[in-house]
Amino acid sequence: MLRDLPPKARWYTISVIAAGGFTFALLVPRATLTPFTPLVVLMLLSSLTSAFKVHFPIASGVTMSVSYVVDIASLILYGPHATMIVGALSGWAQSTFNTPRKNPPVRLLFNMASLALTVQVAGQVFQRLGGSRDAHVGSLIVPLAAMALTYFFANTVFIAGAVALSTNQSPWRIWKTDFASSAPSYLLGAVSAAAVIAVSESSGYWLTLLLTAAPLYMTFKLYRAGKATEARQGAILEAAHDAIITIDQHLHIREFNPAAEQMFGGERMNMLGRNFDLLLPPAQRETQRQALSQYMTRGEGPLGRRQLELTGLRADGTEFPIDVTVARIGSETRSEMTIFVRDITERRALEEQLRQSQKLEAIGRLAGGVAHDFNNILMSIMGSADLLLMELAGEAPARDEATEIKQSVERGAALTRQLLAFSRRQPTRAKLFTLGDVVGGLETMLRRLIGPEIEFELVRQAEPTTVMADPAQMEQVVLNLVINARDAMPKGGRLTVRVDEIDIDETAAIALVEGRAGRYARLSVSDTGTGIDEQTRARLFEPFFTTKEHGKGTGLGLSIVYGIVKQSAGYISVVSEPGRGATFIIYLPAKMAPEAATVPA
Repeated sequence: MLRDLPPKARWYTISVIAAGGFTFALLVPRATLTPFTPLVVLMLLSSLTSAFKVHFPIASGVTMSVSYVVDIASLILYGPHATMIVGALSGWAQSTFNTPRKNPPVRLLFNMASLALTVQVAGQVFQRLGGSRDAHVGSLIVPLAAMALTYFFANTVFIAGAVALSTNQSPWRIWKTDFASSAPSYLLGAVSAAAVIAVSESSGYWLTLLLTAAPLYMTFKLYRAGKATEARQGAILEAAHDAIITIDQHLHIREFNPAAEQMFGGERMNMLGRNFDLLLPPAQRETQRQALSQYMTRGEGPLGRRQLELTGLRADGTEFPIDVTVARIGSETRSEMTIFVRDITERRALEEQLRQSQKLEAIGRLAGGVAHDFNNILMSIMGSADLLLMELAGEAPARDEATEIKQSVERGAALTRQLLAFSRRQPTRAKLFTLGDVVGGLETMLRRLIGPEIEFELVRQAEPTTVMADPAQMEQVVLNLVINARDAMPKGGRLTVRVDEIDIDETAAIALVEGRAGRYARLSVSDTGTGIDEQTRARLFEPFFTTKEHGKGTGLGLSIVYGIVKQSAGYISVVSEPGRGATFIIYLPAKMAPEAATVPA
């Protein structure tokens, strides 16, 4: 614990512990401990009320610590030396019992030392101003008030200093914001202690204990109810998946839950006290600071009753989209704001996927309609070209032109088939076949296609991998992927085509095959080429998108591959990094079939 503190906080803590221990060891031996029984009662009462943090409600939102009243009563009856024992026991009980988690020893010693020093200083002021147990009531007003204010300043300054130095905040701002308003309760507590002592001495200690038992029990019940509410709120903060951040009037962070730590990459202790705008990119800070200040002071502005989509900034400098909702709490003089932050990176990705799917569907419908109409026109031209060829003699000058027309029509028909394949409207001849045999039948052609400068390897497993699809379309898929791989290796490299069969469980299925677990035939084409960056991968299967030079690619190759794979109830993924090649992996549902179902290539 001590090693985790900033250097200033570490030395401050050590100094307070050392000062408290030295003062305790020096002055307690000089204390007057008689009568002993009332002192023991005060020790037990202070420890119990500290352990359960029992408070008397004074006014709306203001309470008075019962353990403080006991400390003041002990100072009046026994003086500062003996009361150091009461204060040390109070600090020990407060840090040991009824705490959500065990406090480290350094915090326990700090609380004991700070309370021992507080009661010693307050008691010395009381005695120096003429205060004593036997003094007249009228002469106790000034010493009692001075003792209460001294106790208030000493106790709160110790705590504010520890919090500020541990969280890199201003001690003055911490004290002013969290402690300054509680001064009246200390004065009232001192008056209450003097009144209890007066009643006890006139009526006896047992009657006093009897009269105070009922209100003490009621305040304990109120405390337990408040602790239950606080525990529920703490559990919500701990379990929430959204970041929950509380900021004060100066936009400094006062609460930072575990989800916020995970989302923004900063530890809670390092974030407390820092300005909220460090969680926003520099370009947005001034605008959002003004909006937060306007909503904090007047409850108006762009943040009022709205959800805003902003950009967050992680500790490592990366930006990400966030959804922000704010709630203003507290009074006009002292207000705070709770900010609920949700990381919407995944939602943005899903929205982009939906837009991409809708765009591809629209282009597919358009391409399918155009292809059908264009194909009808081509068939008319093809028929006319055939009639011309029939009428022209073998050596007629126009025969070559008619043949060229027919060949151009055939090339146009091939283009319409590609468009229909992309739009998934090309009639397919699905049948059971062994995927490895079809790919193996292309080996000779593939080797000639890629050239001798590229090392080619075809890997097939021994057992037949049977799928239900159109063999001709699978050949087209392999050809397109191999051509792309060849173009990505202009200086040569290694190209591997692999066919195997795998079982995909539910966990892997979410990432690979849209959540459909089962047995799949896997066709992968890997190269050692230039690779594909993230921006290009996002648009890889868009129709007419190409990174090749003008005139060297139509941008339909991979979109056609995508259409054929989807038409065959399959899935396709890409693994690539710039400079490290690319691997296209196709998953097709594996089918059980006899060996006779294989189709020769």
